[in-house]
Amino acid sequence: MLLEEFSPEQRAAIEREMERLRGADDAALLALNEDSVKRRAAWFEQNREHFTFLSEDLLESGYRLLLERFRISPEEAPVVSRTDRSITFHSLNFCPTLEACHIFGLDTRHVCKRINEDSTNVLLRQIDPRLRFSRNYEKLRPYAPYCEEYITLGDG
Repeated sequence: MLLEEFSPEQRAAIEREMERLRGADDAALLALNEDSVKRRAAWFEQNREHFTFLSEDLLESGYRLLLERFRISPEEAPVVSRTDRSITFHSLNFCPTLEACHIFGLDTRHVCKRINEDSTNVLLRQIDPRLRFSRNYEKLRPYAPYCEEYITLGDG
């Protein structure tokens, strides 16, 4: 893969992610996760007043919050199923972690679980503590054409 395939902004994001992941063992991935938890919680607090999409529909609010945080459109993460307790969507968006893992030969199933899942849960719980984020690690890029991700609403 050539970085020239990407826009300057995307290249910069990949390079930042490569710097974060270079030589990272599980302890370093845990530290990256803790940093991400803090940054996402702070981002929510700093921007909360601008989230006009927050509503009584907690699942939709959670989905819209993730779109906002990752600056992606619904077309880049289309909802493929919805019940009263969950939303399933397929992320197709540009992802610097995916690209950095590809360059370094790292397994996204390992890296993404350790550096992104907890921090995304923390972000969703800013709306409501019953919201949870998870992924289907059998359907995760580059092993599938999309990352299958879920937002669920648990019991009190």
